[in-house]
Amino acid sequence: MRIRSERGGTIFCVAIFLFIVVLTLFVGVFEWNFRSAAEVQTGYTYYFLVRDCESATAGAVAGESYGSGGAGYLLEGDNAVVLACYYDESDAAAVRDTMSAKGVSVRILTRSSNAFKLDADHASERARVEANARTVDAASRVLYDAANSLERTEISQEEARAALKGVALSLAGLASENEGPLYALWNVEVLRAERKCRELSEEIVFAKDLRYLQIGLCMAVLGQGEFFT
Repeated sequence: MRIRSERGGTIFCVAIFLFIVVLTLFVGVFEWNFRSAAEVQTGYTYYFLVRDCESATAGAVAGESYGSGGAGYLLEGDNAVVLACYYDESDAAAVRDTMSAKGVSVRILTRSSNAFKLDADHASERARVEANARTVDAASRVLYDAANSLERTEISQEEARAALKGVALSLAGLASENEGPLYALWNVEVLRAERKCRELSEEIVFAKDLRYLQIGLCMAVLGQGEFFT
């Protein structure tokens, strides 16, 4: 009985030792992966001019907003319809005040992007992921400027189409250089916007359509982490 007890005790001690070794290795690997994960810096803030609405009337409000010259971009989670998007709060506030003075109830919805992490296997892609966001943000600003210029009749239809084609070319080039499964979902979003730009460049261009596309790109930048995590 004593020999069995000693053997049992030895086996128990060995089992405990192996458990501790495995646990230590697991914790070590977890910590290494965590330390090796790369944080993608974002820092984008957009100011959306919106009209609030109920879920049941969201489609009607979006259609009405589009018909009156706004983008009519529906934010389902916020029960709001975006009329326009700005990069400076003072610009958004000025338009809000003008519309409020005309009896149109609108407010500013501020949205900022959040940093997110790429796992250890994709940490080396951080710079490229950040560059993707910069490119899409820049494309949105081109559409914003084109929309304002077209609305003020400062550019022609041909110039507006050229802006759309330029954005489409930029987005197509961006997606073509994004290689690997990491970019699968992101490329789908980028190419969807690229296709819309190309399609719109073949038609009569309206400022509200440019704004709609602009807002879509801004939303992609804000939600970039969802495509990569």
